[in-house]
Amino acid sequence: MPELPGPGTVECYRCDRVLDRRPRAPLRATFALAAAMFILLPPAVFMPLMDSTIQNLLFEESRLVSSVPVIYSEVWFPFAFGFLFFAFLFPAFRALFLMVVLGSLLWGFRVWQRGRIFRWSEELRIWSMTDVVVIAGFVAYFRASVPADVEVRVGAWCYLAVAALALVIDRTLDRRAIWDAILPDKPPMDEQHVVSCDVCELTVTSRRPGDHCPRCGSRLDRAIAVRFVPAVTAVAAAIPLLLPAYSFSVMVNDQLTAVLEHTVVGTIQLLADHGYWQFGIVVLVAGIAIPIFELACLMWLLARVRFPAQKGLVLRTRLYRLMHRLVRWPMIIPFIAALAAPIVDFRGVDDIVAGPGATPLFLLIALIMLAIRLFEPRHMWKTAGVAR
Repeated sequence: MPELPGPGTVECYRCDRVLDRRPRAPLRATFALAAAMFILLPPAVFMPLMDSTIQNLLFEESRLVSSVPVIYSEVWFPFAFGFLFFAFLFPAFRALFLMVVLGSLLWGFRVWQRGRIFRWSEELRIWSMTDVVVIAGFVAYFRASVPADVEVRVGAWCYLAVAALALVIDRTLDRRAIWDAILPDKPPMDEQHVVSCDVCELTVTSRRPGDHCPRCGSRLDRAIAVRFVPAVTAVAAAIPLLLPAYSFSVMVNDQLTAVLEHTVVGTIQLLADHGYWQFGIVVLVAGIAIPIFELACLMWLLARVRFPAQKGLVLRTRLYRLMHRLVRWPMIIPFIAALAAPIVDFRGVDDIVAGPGATPLFLLIALIMLAIRLFEPRHMWKTAGVAR
């Protein structure tokens, strides 16, 4: 693929995938953004996130890190550790990996396996959920404002800046320039057999399928058929979780006069009743519509691998790319429970805890994410006889 002479986009002629886009940010600017993100993460996580009070008599202060022990004590521990990794550790590792790779390219010092490090940073994109945490924080703020007066503190503003920086990095990162700087592409001779890397898109003539890519360490022309059964297993494990995820309460409000349990639908109704219908729509779309839509689409795509057809291949490939973009957003719902629990923690008077439905909902979304990560759309093209 030749260099673009100016601003523009290169798309695959067969499936319309975007292969390259210009302009991109220079590497120095991306390094500065990653460094700022890495520096802002500790204060965002450990400094006060929100303050809450009831009639100026009872006071509570929450930090992002305080959500981990709270939900660890209330629900199953994978939810707590999942929140810790998705909200803090994965974004921190991604920013650190980008700093190491870009710093080595800018200042010319050698880093062992920097191609692998950049591949790891790219693989962490789907699991780094700073933007999802921010939206969940907005909803948690208004949910907590129902029983208490809530004030946003410096930790929340730092985390908002982290999410904005992560978004800018994703949109402006010049991935092709970084891969070329790590190991330049070499145009193969027409008469030679070539193998390619599915991750960094390097084409080489001196390796065989299954060997490690000399640039990023992934497998060249890796087998895709072996990913079909794990993807089907993840979908099959997710389907039984629909009933407890949506019938059990995700938040329990232990008040002085009553104990109120709110399912996902109940949370939508509560937000709408108190005038926050916009955020109720966010919960409805992210918490119910997207998971059901993605499960149905996954079953359709997996069925089309088993029963192939050439008609509609481009449509199904576009659908997969849409699912890949949307798959993170249902995490808003369990994150709302995780963020709201430390804000309203007035034991014996008014207390919000994560309910028994938060864990199956978290596992449901995690399994859908895993299934989408495992599914390979190229498998549809191969079984339909279009791709090798």
